[in-house]
Amino acid sequence: MANAEPYDLTQSEPLSGKAREVLTRRLADIVCLPSSRISPQERWIVGDLLFEVLRNSDSRERRRCARRLADIADAPAALVRMLACDAYEVAEPLLDRSAALTDFDLLEVIRAGKTDHRVAIARRETVSETIAAALAATGEAPVINALLKNPQAHLAPPTMEFIVSAAKDETAYARLVIKRLELRPRQAFRLFWWSEHKDRLALLERFGVDRTVMIEAAEDVFALAAAEVRQGQADALVTRALKFVDRRQRNRRAAERSRFGSLEGAVAAMRQSGPTSEMIEEIARLAGIARPLLARMFDDMGGEPLAVLCKATGADRDTLYAFWAGLGRPEGSDGIEQARIVYDTLSVEKAQTILRYWDWANIQGGSTG
Repeated sequence: MANAEPYDLTQSEPLSGKAREVLTRRLADIVCLPSSRISPQERWIVGDLLFEVLRNSDSRERRRCARRLADIADAPAALVRMLACDAYEVAEPLLDRSAALTDFDLLEVIRAGKTDHRVAIARRETVSETIAAALAATGEAPVINALLKNPQAHLAPPTMEFIVSAAKDETAYARLVIKRLELRPRQAFRLFWWSEHKDRLALLERFGVDRTVMIEAAEDVFALAAAEVRQGQADALVTRALKFVDRRQRNRRAAERSRFGSLEGAVAAMRQSGPTSEMIEEIARLAGIARPLLARMFDDMGGEPLAVLCKATGADRDTLYAFWAGLGRPEGSDGIEQARIVYDTLSVEKAQTILRYWDWANIQGGSTG
């Protein structure tokens, strides 16, 4: 026996004879024994043997073994990883519930598998930040949708950034992203621009908060900053932050210098002349926001951004309608009705928070888009 040749378990074509079928089942029986019946070393050795047998067996045997191993938390790693990378009908039970699959294994499946494999991983009971990032990076809509629908998937900030950016082309993501607890204001206010009306309302409702606490906390800082300005020691960063907190939205000095006298006067003039470059510049100054932000609002075909602008600046509903007409938009369109809903829904304080955040993000060198 000492000189006996070892069994050659490699075959050019998968076989499914009776002996192989019985041997596969017996080896699987051993591998699936509880820890009280088998040592880890024995499980690993038998697992190595089963690995070779299954690698050269038909899919029926591999599928049967995968179903059994799916509930074994300490199943041999190489064996489970091989089956998880197999055809989806083989891998499915392991991808669905196997605790033996590590993040390393799942990353290999994401790389080597197909879309069905990645969707199954996205639906697992727990998805780590590392795995979620790898799944999102595939850019596959079914995978990202499954990931966003899974409340136990942990999405790191860079992953959320990636998905929010992708939502510009895959608008279906927006409604799912809005429900995620990981969504942050910067991401939400970017997402707003390529969301539908219903989703825009949800974003405004969730992230349109008042600034009472900030205003109270910074109340004495305004005097300190003003004193530094008079001394020629203005701090640009403090100025930008205080602009976000300030109760006043309109630029009073701009109104004093403007030939239109007020924001309403400029909007009335725009209704006659249209949104010329000069008019955009003037209205932006009067409203106290950056010109690129106002241009973005004018380019947006929905009326919600204009409603935010009017409510934040204290302009009345007639001014909102004048804005709409000045842009050459039809009075009876859905856009103006959607704008009216936002105008009537938002408080001045919440509208100011949203407008200030858009403007602050633009000043930071980020973009509202």
